[in-house]
Amino acid sequence: MWDMNPHGCFRNIASSACALALLCVAMDAPAQTIYKQVDAAGRVTFTDRPDPSLPAQSMAAPVPNAVPEPPTPAARTGLLTARRLASIDANEAARRLTQAQLKRSEGADLLPGDWTHGSTESVTNQRYSQRQDKLRVLVEKAQQRSDETRLALLARS
Repeated sequence: MWDMNPHGCFRNIASSACALALLCVAMDAPAQTIYKQVDAAGRVTFTDRPDPSLPAQSMAAPVPNAVPEPPTPAARTGLLTARRLASIDANEAARRLTQAQLKRSEGADLLPGDWTHGSTESVTNQRYSQRQDKLRVLVEKAQQRSDETRLALLARS
């Protein structure tokens, strides 16, 4: 129902015109292509701007009666060899190991609340021990992953 107020009438017409303009623009807009990529760690990413260092698979629906594009040579698509992927994986595992070792060395410092004051001496408490155990496990897992990726890289040589 139209409002008898001139400002309300103008507002209704303006909002209808905007909605119609947006609808027309949306109908003429081409569909955006979405790409599916899988990195060296197996993580799947959907994006509209593919990473050139990873293989990309277009998720666009096929256009009826469209002429298929000729296949692009592998060198131009940025496909990585298994050896290169293993090298990237090994480098990342080594970087994470270095981070874990740094975190552990920084975590060795006592924080407020890490002491239990006894009658004759002060000793570290369970909170400190638990934090050190978590950091030790973090480094051990990172070391194990680094060893696994290094062995996989050597196997591909």
